[in-house]
Amino acid sequence: MKKIALLTDGWRKYVVYAWTEGIMRKIRNENLDMALFQFNSFGNWSRDRDNNAGEYNIFRLPELEEYDGIIIDANNIMDYEVLQNLLAIVKKSGKPAVSIGHEFPDLYYVGIDNRRPIEEIMDHLYNVHNCRRFVFAGGPGDNFENRQRAESYLDCLQKYHLTELNNPVLYGDYSFATGVRYMEDYIKNNKQLPDVFVCSNDNIATGICRTAELNGYHVPGDFLVTGFDNLEKARNYLPQITTVNMDRELIGEQALNILMDIWDGKEVPSHRYTDANVIYAESCGCPNSGMVDYRNYLKSMIDSSCAREVFDNEVAILEREVLKETRMHDMFDDIERYMCKKNIDGFYIVVDERLFDPSMNTHFPKEGYSRPNLKVQLAIVDGKSKSFSSVPELIGFMDENLKASHYLFSPVHFGNEAVGFTVHKNPEFLYEWSNLLDIQEGIVSGFKNLFYKKQITNAMKQLEDIYNKDQLTGVYNRIALTDIVESRFNKERIRGVVWGVVFVDADNFKILNDRYGHEYGDKVLKKIATTMKEYVPEGGNVFRFGGDEFVALFPNASRGTLKEYREKVVSELKRNDTAISMGCCLTDMNMTLKLDDYISAADGSMYLEKNAKD
Repeated sequence: MKKIALLTDGWRKYVVYAWTEGIMRKIRNENLDMALFQFNSFGNWSRDRDNNAGEYNIFRLPELEEYDGIIIDANNIMDYEVLQNLLAIVKKSGKPAVSIGHEFPDLYYVGIDNRRPIEEIMDHLYNVHNCRRFVFAGGPGDNFENRQRAESYLDCLQKYHLTELNNPVLYGDYSFATGVRYMEDYIKNNKQLPDVFVCSNDNIATGICRTAELNGYHVPGDFLVTGFDNLEKARNYLPQITTVNMDRELIGEQALNILMDIWDGKEVPSHRYTDANVIYAESCGCPNSGMVDYRNYLKSMIDSSCAREVFDNEVAILEREVLKETRMHDMFDDIERYMCKKNIDGFYIVVDERLFDPSMNTHFPKEGYSRPNLKVQLAIVDGKSKSFSSVPELIGFMDENLKASHYLFSPVHFGNEAVGFTVHKNPEFLYEWSNLLDIQEGIVSGFKNLFYKKQITNAMKQLEDIYNKDQLTGVYNRIALTDIVESRFNKERIRGVVWGVVFVDADNFKILNDRYGHEYGDKVLKKIATTMKEYVPEGGNVFRFGGDEFVALFPNASRGTLKEYREKVVSELKRNDTAISMGCCLTDMNMTLKLDDYISAADGSMYLEKNAKD
């Protein structure tokens, strides 16, 4: 059995599923004894660096030394430090590693030759459409594929004896909004439009075309536009976008072929290219490619829109159910009910157990995971709930069902702190709905809100304990006697409940303190408090009344329970060489008497006992 680790960063909020589909297609078609473990982040879409760090932490989850080969897709990672850390982890594993679409030292490369299609497009524009003024509408300047495409563009300018000054390279990101921004800049600043915008991808190309149309321009009448990647929006846009087609699934398949050749001991070249071909279309002044059945496309868009509406509604309901819960366990029950209704092979949530009872000092790791604290909180297999006592037991179960399986791991985090992760087995729904983050965010937002509420509640309780409890002995103080017990005491007396009132004073405490020191005296007080609290009947409490004096109160009392309490406390303390005097009384139906009156009565009884000893 070969285990492959696939490390990917999604495109904004979407899983890039094509590589996975290509890998799994080959594994299943050829009945290979292999399994794919994908660790996916969404670390490039948010402007919150802490959030992105929490996403990228998923790359620290796998022990890469335990895998037979590694495939990485780092095209969307814009953070240099994150990228270098990822490469260091991969190289440290010592396992053969293949990079998709991005060249790195010591890693095998698989992808298209980004330069050749740009050169072909430029030659077509220059020779067929007589273009002489160009703009390269690029993506991120630090993106490998974008750099290759830009470099090919610049090489063509040099070939045509044109300068970059008059034919600039623009940098942004790969979004539709980048194309909008480029076009708006030309229009608002009255810049001379080029003959053609050569775009680094289809998103940018459609952004330019749309903005041009809104401002009264026409493509290709006023200028030409080309794209790259042959996205669905390019094929179906009006005008249809000239673009570059590549088989992304084939790239994933070739990545696996490289690993298989390495395992077989074959000599493997450092680079393996898949074919890419230019599709000329209306946006550069050529005829429609004729590759689209618009009626079927319209039907698929309608079907997709309806399905998406159902999906969004389900996620909204799940999020609403999760957010209304007041207990963390109830949230997991909501998620379980939701996921059991789905046609899924497996779904698991593993979280740090400190999630359930946090203090204000509870923090989760910022690098890696607190593995000893991880627990399998939710497990669904073939649509039914299943329990696992530990993470190793879950891993063992997964190992028994590995062949031709795809496991997708996604991080659960609060900002940059790693709380846990989810696992989807064979999540083929992502081939149609690649917005896994929508589900993940709905779940995590519920966890986060309740976690912070629980932290505040526990912090308030801690502050309340500091205010109401004696810091030396840990029992309640005299303030709590009034704040916590007195109102309950009065209400239950009206209902006829009889209370036992006990007053305790340490014998010869001043002498002990002077003779053996305050540390010894503190131990005596702690022992008295602990013993009184241990034996106080159900519903009762113990209070440090002041100095070496303590009060115990408990409901549903009788002479028998008072006697039993006295005997247990006195005998236990006597075994520990601690002597006390104790006075007791029971409440009655005389409502003119207050709690203080009964405490005074018990105090008086205690002094009678103490004086009798003298």
